[in-house]
Amino acid sequence: MNQPYPLISCLCVTSNRSEQLEKAIICFATQNYPNKELVISYPKNDLNSKQVVERMKKDNTIRIMLVERAVDESLGNARNHLIAKCSGDYVCMWDDDDWYHPSRLTYQFNSMQIVGQRYQASVLHRILLYDTTTKKAYYSFPYTWDGTILCRKEILLQNQYANANRGEDTHVITFLSGRKLLYRIEDAPFLYVYIYHGANTWNYKHFENFMDKSELLDEELTNSIVKMINS
Repeated sequence: MNQPYPLISCLCVTSNRSEQLEKAIICFATQNYPNKELVISYPKNDLNSKQVVERMKKDNTIRIMLVERAVDESLGNARNHLIAKCSGDYVCMWDDDDWYHPSRLTYQFNSMQIVGQRYQASVLHRILLYDTTTKKAYYSFPYTWDGTILCRKEILLQNQYANANRGEDTHVITFLSGRKLLYRIEDAPFLYVYIYHGANTWNYKHFENFMDKSELLDEELTNSIVKMINS
């Protein structure tokens, strides 16, 4: 008999961003999905990240696995190694510099079940954007936000991420879309805040392109988002 809530492994590839990593771990710990683990990859010379994880692992209610990697390993390969090592039936990307609503895992998983068993993955089609340099927030345009993917593990074992630091997930999304296995969630932008902080994988021009296509939010909504991500 299938478990009603199979194990979801949240995969986080981090590097020398210990303050942001701690917030990402807190976002994971507050998820209301009942069966989850967080698997974190860090470069072997990043002692601050290791210390943050070891400290937070003392809370035995948080299930965390720590995986050391070579300093020059690509983001794509780091993700592939985490997928191979994790225990989940499903995997969910968990970027260390974004913010996640406590219901993110539950909402994404349940959405896939409601619409039918043929879907093996889901992504958010609308999210929130926040630019820390301008203090402005946006409601995103419709887009397949690759970094929000939740997918059955066996699919990603057979269709690995590219050995690259950028665009490593493009062909994964293409594969899932082409076989109609990917469910796009249209109505839950509150689940995910994509944060530009100046040290993202992609540069500001990339983020600015997203903002130009998105809807600028008013001051009241922006303040509520800032309060949410800083809580």
